[in-house]
Order: sequence, then C-alpha cells, then structure tokens
Amino acid sequence: MRLLEKLSRYLSNYRQRTGQQQMAVATGAAIEAGKSLVVEGGTGVGKSMAYLLPALMAVSENGARALIATSHKPLQDQISKKDVPVVAQLLKEEGKRPLKWVTLKGLSNYFCWHSADEEQGKIAVDPVAAKVIRYAAAAGLEFNGDFEELPFDVPPETKALLSATSDDCLGKKCPQFSRCYAFKVREEAEEADVVITNHSLLTLDIQSEGMIIPGQYAFYVIDEGHNFEDNATKANGLTVTLGACRRFLNSDAVKTATKIASARIETARTNYDRLQQAIIQLWNLPAEQTRFKSSGGNEDENKRLLKTEVPSGLALAEDIKSLAALIRAVPPKTDEEGARLQRMAKQGLSLAERLEKICAIGDPNLVYYAERLSYSPVEARRRPDAAAYAINAMPIDVSGYLEKWFDENTVIVTSATLSDGQNFDFFKKRVGIRNADTLIVPSPFDYAGRVRLFFPRTENNAANGGKTYATLTEQITQLINSVSDGRILVLFTSYAALDYVWRRLNDHEEFRLNPQRPLFRQGESQMQRIISNFQDTHNGVIFGTRSWWQGVDLPGMRLLIIDKLPFPQLNDPIINARNQDIEARGGSSFNEFMLPMAIITFRQGAGRLMRQEDDRGVIVVCDDRIVRQRYGARFIKSLPASIPVLGSIKDLHPFLESFD
Repeated sequence: MRLLEKLSRYLSNYRQRTGQQQMAVATGAAIEAGKSLVVEGGTGVGKSMAYLLPALMAVSENGARALIATSHKPLQDQISKKDVPVVAQLLKEEGKRPLKWVTLKGLSNYFCWHSADEEQGKIAVDPVAAKVIRYAAAAGLEFNGDFEELPFDVPPETKALLSATSDDCLGKKCPQFSRCYAFKVREEAEEADVVITNHSLLTLDIQSEGMIIPGQYAFYVIDEGHNFEDNATKANGLTVTLGACRRFLNSDAVKTATKIASARIETARTNYDRLQQAIIQLWNLPAEQTRFKSSGGNEDENKRLLKTEVPSGLALAEDIKSLAALIRAVPPKTDEEGARLQRMAKQGLSLAERLEKICAIGDPNLVYYAERLSYSPVEARRRPDAAAYAINAMPIDVSGYLEKWFDENTVIVTSATLSDGQNFDFFKKRVGIRNADTLIVPSPFDYAGRVRLFFPRTENNAANGGKTYATLTEQITQLINSVSDGRILVLFTSYAALDYVWRRLNDHEEFRLNPQRPLFRQGESQMQRIISNFQDTHNGVIFGTRSWWQGVDLPGMRLLIIDKLPFPQLNDPIINARNQDIEARGGSSFNEFMLPMAIITFRQGAGRLMRQEDDRGVIVVCDDRIVRQRYGARFIKSLPASIPVLGSIKDLHPFLESFD
C-alpha cells in the first residue's frame, strides 16, 4: 500500500518493511472480499499499522464501521491515542472523510457518581477516593470518567468502591444517570466509525447477540489474538465469592427489608454457614476426589473440584432471591433511598442467579471448582469482611460460543504468536474459526546474526521434577555472572521457583549489595514501576512469572533465561478438564493441547529478547528436555530463522562482546 510510505511524516523512527506491506495488502483484500484472515506478524513487522491503514481506509471510503479488540489496556491505549490518530490524519490529508473513534471499556473502568453517593462512609477513610471525586467535580466535561485518564494512580479497591458493575447498575433509573460517564461513552460508541474495546467485552457481546456493545460493524479486528481463548473463557465463566454473599446479607438494604421478616434473614445466614462449611470440607476429602495435580505431581492447595450438586448453595440462592424481592417491596422515603434499594435488589438477583447455576453442577461443558483466595496483607486489612473462598464454573471449550459468530462475520485476527511454529490449526480449532485465510509474516530482524541459544546441561531430569531449585539457582547465578554488561530477564513457570531463586540470590552479598547489578522481582511493586526502574539501570535483572512472558517491551536485553519449558499446569482445573475432554474423545491431550500450548507460550517468552532491530543477546533454556526429548526440536524450530546454539557458557561473553 502506497500510504505506508507516508507514515514516516508522522512517525520519527518509522521504517517501511516488506512484511508490513504484505500484511497490509492481505488485510485490505480480506476486508474488501468479506473474508476472515488469521495473520501472524513477527516482532518488528509493525502489525498495528499493517491492519489499521487498510481497515481505516475501508471505513473512510465505504462508510463502514469497524471494531478493534485487544487483550491488554496498554495496547488499547496505544491504538486509540497514538496509532489511530496518525492514520486518521494521514487519510484526511489524502482527501478522505474525517473519522470518529472511541475507546469502550467495561463499567468497572468508569467512575460512578451514584456509587460515590452510596459509599460516603468508606470514602471518608479513603483519601484517594476523595481525590477522585474532587477531580471529577472540578474537571467537568474535560473528564470522561475513565480511571486510567486520571493524572494519579487509583488502587483496585478504590476503583471497585467508586464504580458500578452490570450486577448493580440501575441504568436509566439511576438518580445520577444524567452524569453517567459509562452511558455517555456508549452514546459516543453508537456514533463512532471505529470502536476500540477489549476481548472480554467482545466475547460477552457475542454471547448476548449484540446486547453489550452498541451498533453494527462491517468487520472486526482482534489483536493479541493468542489471548482470545483465555479471555473468552473468563468472560463466559461464572464466579461467586463467599465475601459477596456475606456483604449482601449484612447490607443495610437487607436489614431494612427484614425488619418485619427476620426469620428469612436467619434462614439465609444458616444456609450461608452451611455453604461455607461445605466448601471448607472439600479440603479434607481424599486427594483423588477433589484435587488437581500439576505436571510435576504437586497438588494445588488452593483449588478443589466440585463434582456434585451443592444443596446449601442452592438453598442460599433461593434465600437471596426472596431477600431481593423483600428489598424491592420496601416503600422508600426518598428517591435516593429508592435507588439504593433497587440497586441492592438487582445485585442480589444477579448474585443468586450465578450461585444457582454454579451449585446445580448441570452443564457438561463447564468445570466446577472451589477456590481458596489469596489476599495480600494490605488487601486483607482493607477487606476484613471478605470470606476468602470462591466457587467457579468455567467453560471447557469456548469454540461452541464463538464459531457461529466467526462464520457470520469478517474478522481479522492477529498476533506475533498464533501458530505453533507449523500452522494455525491449533488456534483456529480452540476458538472456533472454520473458514479463514492464513498468513505468516516473519520478523525482519536478524535473529541468526544477533541471537544465540544456549542449553545448560544437567544430570537431573526436569520432566519428573528431578532438577532441584538449588541446581536451577546455581545455573542462573552462573549465567548472570557470565554477562558483565547488559540487562537480564529471568522467566519462571512457577512462583515457587521464582521465590526460591530470588531468596538464594539475595542471600549472596555480591547481588544484594551490588548497586551495579540491581535485582527486581515481580510483585514487589506494580509492573510499570518495575519496568521504569529497570530501564533506568544498565545492568538490572528482572525475575518474573507468566505475566512477564508476553506484552513486555524491554529493549536492550542481553540475556533471556527461561527456567522450564512452559507446559500448562495440570493443577489448573480448566486445563485439567480440557485434557480430560480430549482424552474422552479418543485424542491425545499432550499432542493436541499441552504441546502446542507450551510452544506458543515459549515463543511469547523468547520474543521478549529482540524488541528492536539493533538488539542482540542469548536465549537460555534451563530445561534439558529441549535437547533430550523428541518434541524439543519443535520448540527450537518454532523460533525465528535458524538461531545458532552456543556450546558452552564460556561462549556467552565473547558472542555479546563481538558487537561492541
């Protein structure tokens, strides 16, 4: 596309690439033909511009409307605040019509004036909440209600305090409806040419047949497509925490409604206690009845399988329904009290509906399990009334929810890691894509010249847990010491391994007291703060688990260390159920699910090293299965180009020094 050449006017570091041109042409052709396209673009291709330019051109020329969905907010913000404005300006200068675009998020992302009215007691002891209210009042129309647009950070618990959810939003019946930020954004979305949203809202809209996102769209773009199945799973799942049940039963609305029906609340509290005991009892049952085991044989102490109907939960659901009806029947003294009562009644009915569906254990496509929640000490102090248990029902296979929608719409799905290194069959099957063209656009970066692989040898067998954390710590220590100049990222497949290695390295004065080699650990502060501090150093080391395997951009890396091949953990009940589903149909869960999932995750992790054309470094895999097992070759072949393998740790330093 000739317009790609003109992007250099607006992007100072822009370089046109053949792969970007190829992807843009394929995207434009798919949109014009009304066909779907699954396209993988390697790092450096420039995927966003490759799909935005043909997509927005189609919108501008044909009057079509488009929806773009991402997995993570940073990319959503980049598209809406940087990329789309550039393309829209370019098209305008080419004589195309001006475009309108809007970012649409879920209700919990927007400040709610009614929630602020209802939670005045809690706001009085939350200085950040009070700050949000003052800012919103002073900003007027300049503030769109999005917490992310505030010039200061808002912790999750404050966002929850000051926002509404679909469970309790009163819509047009709300006394603060005229000031509703979420509704105003939805109105803007109805008029916009392009709506930028997230995977979760899109999948909820698909499930509800268009009731969540306003408007009709000629085509859709799903970026970060490798996360689409996971996000669809969460969006279509059900969760009820015991804390939510208890807060409803202890609410002022319930107290008001049961002044003349005290027996009903006592029955509800009895059933709540029975449900809580039934859940706690799961941790005392034999392992084979309720527990999930990891691939290493370790039991997950925080999850227990629900196999049979939960009578106490069903009884509590009926009690909550009755209490909600009593709340609705209370004659309010003021309009404000009426709105508060109606909101709590709606919240109760939604809670009861989810509780009933979970405790009935009636859908064969759902896996049901109880979960013991882990709160940080800070969160525990802020949530003293939160019973630390939840019950869940999650879909085993989301393709059934999605395949009709994919059949009926033009959808462009893209990511750097959609294939397993061979084809797209695994991804397409998992999300229900039956008819789509496919394209793989390789990275333009010189992986063969600027990257090396290294596989430390060990006599222990990682497959059966034989490799000890002590051995892993020794390997990582040697690797860090072998690189005197440059940043390092260490990716772990478990928190246990990260914690062990982190503690042992901090026991060494050479690391703990060395300002030239600062260590950063996932969880010690927010990810963006860690990244910012890390980028201020020249020789920092980050230790991270799964959230650091993707979506993290750290130019200037010299060493990327992966502790184990990232096979999905069998102690995840959803993974466990998906494996059983495949085996029940006569398939091989390892070959059809575990292996391709691991390869895609491995590719995501390995992709953290080369973020810019002039980056260079070594990818180290501390799991000898990659050379010892037959399937290890598939991991290696899934990487870009033919990356040479170093024979010894002594070769790392000379290779890196060769670029200086």
